[in-house]
Amino acid sequence: MKITVAIPIYNAERHLNVTLDSLINQTMDSSEFEVICVNDVSTDNSAAVVESYMKNHNNIKLINRTENSGGPMLPRNDAINAAKGEYILFLDNDDFIGEETLERFYKNAVENNSDVIFGKYVGVNGRKVPRSMFKFGNLPKAEIVEHNLVFSLAPHKMFNVDFIRKYGIQFNEKAVVGEDQLFVMQCYINAKVITVLTDYEYYYVVKRGHENLSFKYFPAENFYYSFNNIMTTIKESDLSPLYKTELSAAFLKRFYETSKLRRYLLTNKLTAEQKKDWLNETKKFIDNHVNDELINLLPSLFHYFVLIAQENDLQKLLMVHKQMDKVSPNQVTRVENGWIYANFKYSRKYLAYDSEYPVNHLNTSDVFVDDIVLDNTHFEISGQFYQSLLINMNVKNELILVHRSSGIEKRFKNNLLNKSGQFSFKVDYRDFVVDEKSVGPWDVFIEGIIDGYTKRRRLGQARNNDLKIKQHEEIHEAKGFIDKITHSNKEKEAGPKKEIIIDPVRSFGKKYTVRAYFTKDHDNLSFDVKMTK
Repeated sequence: MKITVAIPIYNAERHLNVTLDSLINQTMDSSEFEVICVNDVSTDNSAAVVESYMKNHNNIKLINRTENSGGPMLPRNDAINAAKGEYILFLDNDDFIGEETLERFYKNAVENNSDVIFGKYVGVNGRKVPRSMFKFGNLPKAEIVEHNLVFSLAPHKMFNVDFIRKYGIQFNEKAVVGEDQLFVMQCYINAKVITVLTDYEYYYVVKRGHENLSFKYFPAENFYYSFNNIMTTIKESDLSPLYKTELSAAFLKRFYETSKLRRYLLTNKLTAEQKKDWLNETKKFIDNHVNDELINLLPSLFHYFVLIAQENDLQKLLMVHKQMDKVSPNQVTRVENGWIYANFKYSRKYLAYDSEYPVNHLNTSDVFVDDIVLDNTHFEISGQFYQSLLINMNVKNELILVHRSSGIEKRFKNNLLNKSGQFSFKVDYRDFVVDEKSVGPWDVFIEGIIDGYTKRRRLGQARNNDLKIKQHEEIHEAKGFIDKITHSNKEKEAGPKKEIIIDPVRSFGKKYTVRAYFTKDHDNLSFDVKMTK
């Protein structure tokens, strides 16, 4: 048996047929996979729906639990224990898979000796699904951190059965929140090979009405059970020390971004007493698992939250959170080692503090291009680069050309304007047109730099209404130019257009053309380099 498909079922009568239909229509022969449906004491006709399919499909099986487990954890474990396949795929009872999913999964899993394999998700009815791990194309051997796998911790994947049995990995019945994350992270950490496929729409995740059920309270200790275990699993694993740190930071970033924690503590969902309970458990979690090194690897958005949670001061947390929305440049005290620090003050009878916290996430920027001028040997770009929190700081601006295919960067630091927020650069084409490796598009950026803090913006989209691309008049008759600028009134009225070709540019004995243009999709400035004979 190649694959076991495990489906935990609870009151799924209305949509279970869609799930099962996607399985009976698989391109893989039905003799090569089994479907184990685990009925968690449904109160509707879910079991009858499965039984109706069993009459015509002998690879579909039904396990009826005698006691409701309260979640999908134990039904999935039942399927693991009963599985006869080499691999097990977990499928929710209201989702479905593409017709070629099992065949493609198995083929790639065998070829790559995969312990874990999953493919591109598709959201149905407005369901949001993770995407960042699929932007890299097919990954026969994916990396957890490098390929953003921590943002795909749902169990909608296929696992090698011998692998999960060898490591004794099962769904933890004590985990009322994040039980799937705990299971998948344990698999990620122990897996020799994780395969990610993007060449087909493999798994369809369906949004149902029950996802909008009202808020249900449970103690913070229960909430943290899975996440404490995940951090402990990372800490006690055989991973290298540096990778443990990187993985811990990546998971914490996901945890603070996507979990309900901040919504519970920073909104009115909980009472004051409940918030105290949650903040107390949060302090324990941070004290046990989050050191200064990890805090510095988190985005600044979470720094104040973590630091004040360590103090276990609910009122200060709520007040600083409120003040965050109103941070001004006048509050910025320093920029150091890549962090913008702002001062937060408050003084009342029962709450007073004077603290600094990073506010990088609040620093917005605008870039505006005043002029773009080209001649036979140089181009000139001038404009303004404004950063909302750094108007009182001495920010150094650099022009950066990035070769689109190789990622090679050429930096120009000779800003002709010393005023903070303004820039003017004059660049010789031969500074980036060097050899055959220079051929292809170069995209143009401006980057502001101050004590390790950098903010980069693409150039071209925001510019003077009349600005396109200009040429110096002294080269208006040069061979190979389009958009020739003459002294005729007619052509002056027409104005500059969206591209200009400079021909030739001589570098190390070879000839090149340089085309300055605005990109079609985003209207940003680029230079396209081509060799000429």
